[in-house]
Amino acid sequence: MKYVNCYSLVAVISILMGCGGGGESNSKSVDPAPTPVISEQPVDKTVEKTTDIVADAEFDFSTKFYLNLDAKLVGLNQRAYLNVCLAPEEGEKVNLNSCLFRSPLSSSGLIESILVSHSEVKLIAQIWFYDGSTTPLQYEWQYQGGQAEQSFLIR
Repeated sequence: MKYVNCYSLVAVISILMGCGGGGESNSKSVDPAPTPVISEQPVDKTVEKTTDIVADAEFDFSTKFYLNLDAKLVGLNQRAYLNVCLAPEEGEKVNLNSCLFRSPLSSSGLIESILVSHSEVKLIAQIWFYDGSTTPLQYEWQYQGGQAEQSFLIR
């Protein structure tokens, strides 16, 4: 009896495997080649990979730009130090580890060019005086979208 059940089970499994387990018709037909459809609708220009991106030849996909830094304090008669750092969140202190530029500042001033990583950045310039008794001066700068050259003028 045990062998009959095993043979019956094997026979049922073989039949099911041969049928493919589906409920579709058994006739084998070849699908005809799809007919091309000409659409007057606009083509979806969804970018799926980088090769799909189309841009002007002069666009280099870089977010970096140079910021012209011009700092000069009229009447500066003491030693000073300039830090240009990322602006902190409202109510926070400037993180001196986020500075993009640091330099002593003399009465003759300085003109430098700083490489900035992207235009969404807001910068804070602080001028510290070596005597320690004067409160640091603070200036803010943010990207100006309509200008070809970006400048941070500190006066």
